[in-house]
Amino acid sequence: MKAPTDKLNDIVQIEITRKCSLFNCSNCTRLLPFRQDTVEMSVDVFRQALRSLEGWPGVRAMFGGTPCSHSRYPDLCQIMMEEVPDQRQRGLWTNSLRGHGEITRQTFYPHGRLNLNAHCNAADADEIERWLPGRLIRTSRDRASWHSSILLDYRDYGLSDAEWVEARENCDINRNWSACIVERDGQPYAWFCEVASALDGVRGENNGILAEPGWWRFKMDRFEHQVRNCCDRGCGVPLRRKGQLDTADTYDASKSFVPLTLKRKGRVEIVEQANLTEPVYEATDYQRLRAKSAH
Repeated sequence: MKAPTDKLNDIVQIEITRKCSLFNCSNCTRLLPFRQDTVEMSVDVFRQALRSLEGWPGVRAMFGGTPCSHSRYPDLCQIMMEEVPDQRQRGLWTNSLRGHGEITRQTFYPHGRLNLNAHCNAADADEIERWLPGRLIRTSRDRASWHSSILLDYRDYGLSDAEWVEARENCDINRNWSACIVERDGQPYAWFCEVASALDGVRGENNGILAEPGWWRFKMDRFEHQVRNCCDRGCGVPLRRKGQLDTADTYDASKSFVPLTLKRKGRVEIVEQANLTEPVYEATDYQRLRAKSAH
């Protein structure tokens, strides 16, 4: 497994809210309908999270949910500009601007790192294009994307521990995606993987490490307890199942996750069997959407 400093990307996501205009978007990596942890990050904790990344050479990104749904989003943008003077090191991952186009443009455009997927909502796409021209994932205006199954436990499908470890060590998200900071108990906590933080939230647990200045320099041995308590207790990403179209409003789950999913709202499809000899898929096809948008 890879620690933040070993990943191919240069992003640390800061989850500022679990509120989302697409709350039941299929198999969202944030597992929003089933989470039991903090709904919104406070402005003080957001500033602490940014300061914990002092020296981080890459991007500090606002993440959600829909980040622009945060009740104090303009204040967070102001803090981002104060704490991260280089716009190239600011990021925003959102599906909608929620009426905050002007402050978003001031904070992130034109040099910030933007991942803007409208998820087939024409009004959201138009608002993004108005304030951040040329930065929308163009095909997201009218093309759904696949989200791979996450709430799957390898033991439910007969994989041995050795087979699981081999799959886990080649996890697409761990190798290519982001570490994450989430508020827990009024403080910023960090996970080596954004999905690990979401799985903790589903279980109502906190295996994060306190996001103190320099935490991002830690090697993987400081995150091994997150692998044991988040990944190894059941994560479907390394199984690379195709999952659902994001617009289907459906979460996949294996039988071990049923007790947790029943506690929260959201349409759930129980995956009784997973043919692991079938062709495999990446966690989402966002990258293919982005590649098509570039041409």
